[in-house]
Amino acid sequence: MRLLYFTFLSFLLLVPSSFVRGKDERSNKQTTTLTVAAAADLRFVMPELVEIFQKKNPGIKISVIYGASGKFYEQIIRGAPFDLFLSADKEYPSLLFSKGYSLGEPFKYAEGKLVLWMRKGLFTEEKRAQWKELLLEDKVLKIALANPERAPYGKAAKSALVKAHLWDRLKEKFVFGENVIQAFQFAEEKNAEVAFIPLSLALSFKAKNEGEFVEVPQSFYSKIEQYGIILKKTLNPIIAQKFKDFLLSEESRVELKKYGLYP
Repeated sequence: MRLLYFTFLSFLLLVPSSFVRGKDERSNKQTTTLTVAAAADLRFVMPELVEIFQKKNPGIKISVIYGASGKFYEQIIRGAPFDLFLSADKEYPSLLFSKGYSLGEPFKYAEGKLVLWMRKGLFTEEKRAQWKELLLEDKVLKIALANPERAPYGKAAKSALVKAHLWDRLKEKFVFGENVIQAFQFAEEKNAEVAFIPLSLALSFKAKNEGEFVEVPQSFYSKIEQYGIILKKTLNPIIAQKFKDFLLSEESRVELKKYGLYP
């Protein structure tokens, strides 16, 4: 009996540690998925950020869903299983924080700018320089913008038009997109002559290749400060924090600046 005991003990000492820990190592190699609800203005920069993050963290997969910030707010209230919410404003994350849906206070990750986008060749450079006058051109039959009730950039566009005394004057020409991507598509697909969209979309390859834009002066709308939160329902708070830290890193800010999103 003693001989069998020492034989078994010798076997354990000779077995590679990887065999004994095999189950734990396989668990460590499993991919963890983090689901991010992201404002539509991040549609073109987020894939680049995700690629950088995932190269550094191969065991983490980031799944991003894009849409209007207000719609995400409503979905989160109803229990949508997101880990992070990156809004195009401060209001929605702050509301969720005040109602107890957030792990920690909202964090600012960027500031955006509003532009008026149009297809190439539709207007001369001189016409494009005067954004208010351009909207009054006879050839402008439709003006696209995101729904002001749900999309912060749509709200900014409405604010600019009201301040320019053009909202009531042009209201019959407005076509509303569910989010800024849809507003851009209206103009791109010739269902509108111009569209109010974020600078981050206007600087994307597709928008630059197909169109031109003029910035709407900051004095016509409130500063667009973009905030995010880690949601309390997340099953991966440590990983969510890791991605948040990456978003606030200098490496991430460099990428955001390429798309006109400044800290």
